[in-house]
Amino acid sequence: MLDGARILVVDDEPDLAENIAELLEAEGASVTTVARGREAVAALADGYDVVILDVGLPDARGVDLVSKLKAAAPSPLEVVLVTGKASIEDAIAAVETDAYAFVRKPFDPRHLLALSGRALVQVRLEREARKLAEALERREANLRALVDTVQALLVVLDAGGNVLQANPAAARAVGRAEGDIVGRNWIEDFVAAEDRRAARAAFARCLAEGHAHHEHRIVGDGAAGAVHVVQWAWTSVPGDRGRRVFASGLDVTQLRDYQRKAALSEKLAAVGTLAAGLAHEIRNPLNAAHLQLALLERRAKKLDPDGRLGGIARTVQAEIDRLSRLVDDFLEFARPAPLRPASVDLVAVAEHVADLERPACAAAGIDLVVVHDGDVSIVGDREKLTQVLFNLVRNAREAVGEGGGRVQVEVRRRDDGARIVVRDTGPGIPEDLRSRIFEPFFSTKDGGTGLGMAICHSVVGLHGGDITAHNDGGAVFEITLPTTPPP
Repeated sequence: MLDGARILVVDDEPDLAENIAELLEAEGASVTTVARGREAVAALADGYDVVILDVGLPDARGVDLVSKLKAAAPSPLEVVLVTGKASIEDAIAAVETDAYAFVRKPFDPRHLLALSGRALVQVRLEREARKLAEALERREANLRALVDTVQALLVVLDAGGNVLQANPAAARAVGRAEGDIVGRNWIEDFVAAEDRRAARAAFARCLAEGHAHHEHRIVGDGAAGAVHVVQWAWTSVPGDRGRRVFASGLDVTQLRDYQRKAALSEKLAAVGTLAAGLAHEIRNPLNAAHLQLALLERRAKKLDPDGRLGGIARTVQAEIDRLSRLVDDFLEFARPAPLRPASVDLVAVAEHVADLERPACAAAGIDLVVVHDGDVSIVGDREKLTQVLFNLVRNAREAVGEGGGRVQVEVRRRDDGARIVVRDTGPGIPEDLRSRIFEPFFSTKDGGTGLGMAICHSVVGLHGGDITAHNDGGAVFEITLPTTPPP
């Protein structure tokens, strides 16, 4: 009954304490006896399961010791009070002090053994419950640490799509603290407007079928352009207050960007191969046509004093010149000249391009400004970088148009290189065209070759940098360049 139990007997009557100890030891318990309250409190450091405590001790009342003994014990224990002078007040005090039982002397040994056995069972159950609670607390702490540190976005939604819980990764993605997300409607407040209809359909499918997979963009409250493409797995489960949706999301923004760049690189490579061969074949007949038209124009002056034939010849000549420029662009795109790296002052490059474009901007009522961080220098090809910046500034001027506005060129220093940003106050880039802006032969301008932005992309890539486009009031083109180009 008491196998393995550790019991402390506290009684100032030596004979009675010895008899109780013998009785308990016969049932397999390990027993220690003390005669003072202070000795009992000190002894508990060794760990006991049950304390059999006399109410009347020389240095304390047993009912006053119960709470002290339980507080001093390193783990849960139970106290059985024993008294020879029981009163209603003592019984009430025993109950109030959370003693397990209250026994009057003389007592039936079997009754004391039974009480001790039940007290031992209670102690062991309480200790097991505490162990389970501690284990559960540790598991919850580990799970919370995992949820807090995992890079995946984890969100719990109610049946209306309102956020019940969110982990730090989800909070960072939308640019808010975790507490600020709770209570907000995930789809209406954080999903990009153009993706909300599909997101609502996926959410409804999840509630109806239990599972749904979906990809949508989320827009946070952070910096402009902070859009994340997230691939979601949604699962709905029943709860006390209706169904809940557990959503785990993987941020695939960079993956989609890499895929887009890979597709663009393949397209650029294919076009480059085509352009190299085609441009070579076209150049010779163009040169011949150019010479023949010059000869025709000279003869036309003799045969046609009114100049009508000469005007036709000049029109044809202009179109041949335009075609020749297209061929030159083809060749430059298909077989870019190798870089001639040297130290380049990017601020000086920006100021030079601004000086070239400022008259045209002034004529259109456009304010062209350059802002910079002072000395911003890298190793690169000055001529090619000038061409890139000139194309961007000219495109920005044309986007703003004749109604006046602003074009701003920013040159900023970075720890690993430099950043150039060209902003304008034009209408911006249509969302459905933004992903194609660097594709060859794609142009939104009448008569454009569609190679200007592709060449910019190629030149920046040769420098080991990156060029991106987004909208922030108007169009924003951002170039990042390393300190030195790759070998």
